[in-house]
Amino acid sequence: MSLPVETRRITDVLKAKAGLIGGWPAHIFRDSVLTFAEWDRQADEIAGGLAAAGLGVGDRLAIAMSMEHPFAIPIVSVAAMRVGAIACPVNMRLSRPELREYSTLLEPRFAITDKPDQIFDIKFERIWTVDEMPRDLSSLPDQSAFDPSGDAVIVGTSGTTGRPKGVVLSHRDFMNRIADPMRIPTRSSATIHSLPFTGYGGFIGQCVRPILDGAASLTNYPFDVEELLRLIGEHRPVALHLVPTMFRLLLDHPDTEGADMSSVRLIFSGSAPLAHDTIVRAMKLWPHIRIRNPYAMSEGGFSTTAVTPEQLAKPGCVGAMQPNMEIRDENGKPAGQGVVGEIYGKAPDKPRRYWNDPESSGKAWVDGWTRSGDLGYVDADGDLILTGRAKELIIRGGYNIAPIEIEDVLHANPAVKDAAVVGVAHDVLGEDVGAAVSLLRGANITPEELVEWCRERLASNKVPRTIVILDALPVNQNAKILKREIQPIVEKAANEDRAKRHARKPGGVAAP
Repeated sequence: MSLPVETRRITDVLKAKAGLIGGWPAHIFRDSVLTFAEWDRQADEIAGGLAAAGLGVGDRLAIAMSMEHPFAIPIVSVAAMRVGAIACPVNMRLSRPELREYSTLLEPRFAITDKPDQIFDIKFERIWTVDEMPRDLSSLPDQSAFDPSGDAVIVGTSGTTGRPKGVVLSHRDFMNRIADPMRIPTRSSATIHSLPFTGYGGFIGQCVRPILDGAASLTNYPFDVEELLRLIGEHRPVALHLVPTMFRLLLDHPDTEGADMSSVRLIFSGSAPLAHDTIVRAMKLWPHIRIRNPYAMSEGGFSTTAVTPEQLAKPGCVGAMQPNMEIRDENGKPAGQGVVGEIYGKAPDKPRRYWNDPESSGKAWVDGWTRSGDLGYVDADGDLILTGRAKELIIRGGYNIAPIEIEDVLHANPAVKDAAVVGVAHDVLGEDVGAAVSLLRGANITPEELVEWCRERLASNKVPRTIVILDALPVNQNAKILKREIQPIVEKAANEDRAKRHARKPGGVAAP
């Protein structure tokens, strides 16, 4: 079978898929289907309309749309690329000041949106609503004229610890992921997900994934366990793509144990380390399902994945250390086996960059290597064990403490839904250990009981002195817990606890 077009860019691969499997579903949302042929046709029409309006090579198009329109985002993204422009999916959960800041960074000429009230005060040459997108097939540019290595997309980083940045992905980034453009999967190779298309995992893993491998992407957004189970029963997918919080909600739902999961062969859980008790529970409940806990990052272009039962059984393990990855110490030198250091990686192509931010790019990419900001070590089996984020490392009385170890212990408590461990300022120790948790519905446990739970399972210096119970932990669009919002809450509680201890201590001196 010959390809209907030459595949130089990801947009060409969609054209090829439309010719080979045009009637197959590419995206499914609720009761609606977007086929490969319809995706390709609408992308051509809108690309022509954008070209006629003046969008050109290197221009940025803000795709300021919510997941209420999960078909429009992939269609418009391809349309932007087909005029040589750069697609910029924008997280519409950002605050208005954050949207203005991100727009100032990207400087997009035009915008297409389903939330015009949220961007009315941002300067664009023109704004179209999702119902009024420009269409002019006669103005579609010649696709062979575009650079096959040109910039394709700018995706915003999650912003869990700071302001959003834009990571630039090229067409070559996407093409490096396609082993064979002619590969046609079975119709049952669908994946169900609940990821927003505005982040790296959602955009690469689901928005354009049908182009990469020809399999349908089913959107369950916002995430709902009952809807997820219904979709599994109706569409019989081969894979689920969840983040750790969603994975735990699925396991905790009363209907899950009796659900027919026989079609599911893979569960991918990315964006954050997977709690060890989640893996243990899932492997026991679904022995036929392979769990994948991949490690990757928007900036990197490198990855590894825990795949074997032995790897999954190790807390913090994300798979075998890869040849294009290194552990380095604080001086940037390679660290020995078992020594915790920062994870570096090298992309197969040229390093990525942050858009319009050379200072941050210079810090993140060093001599062709990407600094992850994550800490880990290589064990005796050659596996990479994550220990946390470098910025999240707690230094208590001179001892380094990785939050992930304490979070695993808290997650193992049957009352705990989510947990986040943070460092709080301390006059004597420098930093102390604090935590915030949310509880499962109907669960009842006190902070003191959780402290005792930790004391029985952790070294004394790792036990959180303060634990705050919240109704829910704040998360970003990818369901990553926002520790920057939790830290001041826990620190305030820690100061109050210290004041109480100070008042009780004879002579008014608080114990450290």
